[in-house]
Amino acid sequence: MGFRFTLETVLRLRRSLEDSERMRLQSLLSERAQLQTRISETIASRAALGDNLNALLKNESLSGGEMQFAVQRRRACDLQVARLNASVATLSQQIERQQAVLLRRRIDRKVLEQLRTRQLSRYEAEAQRRAQSQIEELFLLRRERKSS
Repeated sequence: MGFRFTLETVLRLRRSLEDSERMRLQSLLSERAQLQTRISETIASRAALGDNLNALLKNESLSGGEMQFAVQRRRACDLQVARLNASVATLSQQIERQQAVLLRRRIDRKVLEQLRTRQLSRYEAEAQRRAQSQIEELFLLRRERKSS
């Protein structure tokens, strides 16, 4: 009879839980990377607005309305960057919590895998003892037949 780990279904469950937690973490990391990309794009957009405004001021005179509109657009960019940074901070906290959850799941899985490894080692040692015992019995039977 082959080795059978009695907690194999629990081990599979722990592996799947760890995988799902890892996927959640990857999703959060991906979301944070997207937010950071949006922050970079918004900052670049704000810089382009500033450069555009400076170029227009050098070349021609702007009306007060156009100037106020340009300033409002820059403020909107600043506000967007602040919101995105707040979202990144919140997401970073979620990532830290998710990493802790993933670590717990990994420890749970490793405990069961270590238990399985120990049980397999005991099973193999017992199988080796049985095989050795059978070999010794066979040797003694042959020896007894030769001597009789």
